[in-house]
Amino acid sequence: MGVWPPLVVLWACCRLGTGLKSVSPIRASQRRRWAGAAHGSRLLASASSQAILEKAVPIAGLAAVAWAATQDGIVLTDPLVRDVGCSLVAAAGAVAWLKIWTSLASSGKIDSRLSRKIIHCGSAPLFLVVWPLYSASPTAPLVAATVPLLNALKLAAAGLRPKSDEKLVAAVSRSGSATEVLSGPLIYCCVLLAATLFGWRSSPAALVAVSQMAVGDGLADIVGRRFGRTYKWPFAPDKSLAGSLAFVLGATLATFALSRWFALFGCFHLALDPSALLLRVFLISLACAFVELLPGLDDNISVPLVAALLAHFFIY
Repeated sequence: MGVWPPLVVLWACCRLGTGLKSVSPIRASQRRRWAGAAHGSRLLASASSQAILEKAVPIAGLAAVAWAATQDGIVLTDPLVRDVGCSLVAAAGAVAWLKIWTSLASSGKIDSRLSRKIIHCGSAPLFLVVWPLYSASPTAPLVAATVPLLNALKLAAAGLRPKSDEKLVAAVSRSGSATEVLSGPLIYCCVLLAATLFGWRSSPAALVAVSQMAVGDGLADIVGRRFGRTYKWPFAPDKSLAGSLAFVLGATLATFALSRWFALFGCFHLALDPSALLLRVFLISLACAFVELLPGLDDNISVPLVAALLAHFFIY
């Protein structure tokens, strides 16, 4: 397959994304009825779904072009082109993930605290999934680092100039305060940036650290708010048993799955068999869940630091 067909797809997607914005309300309602009658779809039945499509359609076209580059043999001879293509795919996925949940939060479909933690849970693991697809070039981590770097810059701009991206501020902060964006969310991106630059596919330590921080800490808050109102920890009254269980289970499964994914591509060699690896990941998750309970510590710093140290000694 040549590169030109996906370029046509990109042009068509961008045109469609623009058309979704410019169509009149009457025509939009007619299109929704026609789409529902023809395809049984309700994707255009709400303003939030239409907003998601406006963002996702052009992004899908960009991803198609990046994917086409990997199919033409270009990446096999030029590692830089391959790495740039992977970064485009990773960036497109990050933008889509962020826009979906910010649109839902800004429209009132979901609580902003929930959208914040969903973004927290998914952003870093989705980026990690792309890591094995990069080349073995020494410049690969530098190219990959542009993804968390750009996200960090975007968060910094939103924190310093709240009116520049009010939807982003509302989605990633607990209280809607712009200054909060410069703490937890920005630290999250900085940890991901450091993991990319200093732990690039060389050992499971960076992978374990990011997985524990993103999935474990995120699920602990989501599940704890929903099911943890009864049983609280006596030394951490704002944390619940349900949240800690969600941390351990979610972080264990995510870390184990990503470790096997990396090993499948030969990024690093795991001397442990799957059952032994799962047990050690479970124990690391238990330790990180305990660290998450300690007061006075920033979870986005303490959890990945402890996870990386334990992974270095018990998994590598």
